[in-house]
Amino acid sequence: MYSKLKEDQQMKLEEKNTKVFDNTIIKFIIVGIVNTIVGWVAMFLSLWLLTKMGANHTISYWIPSGVNIVVGSIASYILNKHFTFQSNTTGKEDIGKFIINILICYVVAYGIAQPLAKQIFKHAGVMLLKIISLLSGSILFTIINYFGQRFWVFKEDEK
Repeated sequence: MYSKLKEDQQMKLEEKNTKVFDNTIIKFIIVGIVNTIVGWVAMFLSLWLLTKMGANHTISYWIPSGVNIVVGSIASYILNKHFTFQSNTTGKEDIGKFIINILICYVVAYGIAQPLAKQIFKHAGVMLLKIISLLSGSILFTIINYFGQRFWVFKEDEK
């Protein structure tokens, strides 16, 4: 009897860990809306400040995008761990994975967004191009980040 119960629990856990879309995606979107608003306010405020200070194009792209990621990630970690994925892992287990996931998503998403936006919107003004790059990087980051958190950072242990 115990063996059958244990086997059923293991099957449910394996199904949960391999299912791409479930209720976590809705929760992730809700958390993402909050993170996005907070992160974008910080990002565009820092873009505005850097522009007023006369920062060059590279600095006024990577610093605001980084501010967005840092501010949004702090809230994201707390909310996704406890609300979205209801993870029972300790901070020691998942904080390192979370940081690595965020860094990879950041470099990939924003590294792709800026050159792609420059290619597609060749005739856009400098500020419009920055805004398009930052917004598209943020969207791409969110998509990649969901899968990293869902299937690696907060994946339930199959022990």
